[in-house]
Amino acid sequence: KSLGDALSYIRENYNRNLALENVAQQVYISPYYLSHLFKEELGITFVEYLTRVRIEAAKKLLKETSLSIVAIASEVGYEDASYFSKVFKKATGVSPNQYRKGL
Repeated sequence: KSLGDALSYIRENYNRNLALENVAQQVYISPYYLSHLFKEELGITFVEYLTRVRIEAAKKLLKETSLSIVAIASEVGYEDASYFSKVFKKATGVSPNQYRKGL
């Protein structure tokens, strides 16, 4: 239940400045235990999961809106648009602009 609650919380709040500690606190477990659950149950880290959720949201915004990359970065929880672009490219193999044009 704890992991499911944590995943739900992340999906609802991915656009905020989320840290493992915040999420663990929300679901009443230790950050260490939550980190262990991610590895054990999902085979990925907290940060990898958060990044996936954010990138999926960014893809949707790139497809369905004409928001700028800077606006989308901010919308999905990245304050630094160039960092967002780097993370996006690492996750998808293309830049946000290329992704939008390739649709």
